[in-house]
Amino acid sequence: MRIYFLLPAIVIIVLWIIIKSIKIIYRNGKLDLKQEIINLLFLVSVLWIIGMTIFPIEIGIPHRYGPSNNFVPLSSIKDLMSHSYFMVPLRNIAGNIILFVPLGFMLPLKFNKFNSVLMVGLVGLLSSTFIELIQLWLPIRAIDVDDILLNTLGSMIGFLLLKTFKRIYQVSDKHKQEYSSTIRGVY
Repeated sequence: MRIYFLLPAIVIIVLWIIIKSIKIIYRNGKLDLKQEIINLLFLVSVLWIIGMTIFPIEIGIPHRYGPSNNFVPLSSIKDLMSHSYFMVPLRNIAGNIILFVPLGFMLPLKFNKFNSVLMVGLVGLLSSTFIELIQLWLPIRAIDVDDILLNTLGSMIGFLLLKTFKRIYQVSDKHKQEYSSTIRGVY
């Protein structure tokens, strides 16, 4: 029997929205919409990682031990790069990177203290390591140290994307202000 994560994820998000709505009612309708959107997107990014790495869970299938676990850094990446069909390495390598990009993007928005690529990378490293350790006990999953490396890289890329978007926005905003003051000065 397989347990999938879509229904539990939907239930978690609906419960989160209900709890947030009740809190807003008790706060007399005060709502920081920007912060609530950040909170929701952070929750979705965490649920997405859980859904992609832990689920489906197999029930009643004997646990398999064996050579599918990889503890040698870059070994599975090297094997994937020699695959004859390009989609196999692309799906595995890019998928592991992309999986953690939203976490790296949302983490500094949600928590101000995660304001460096190293801090976000550390959270990505610890989160990915924790997930790989959980996978040790799941019958259809295997530990791969390369997944940890790629996930960590993904979280760092997410952080750098956020910083890039913030810089673009700041430059754009600065140009708007300069243009606006120039127009006012002409009239």
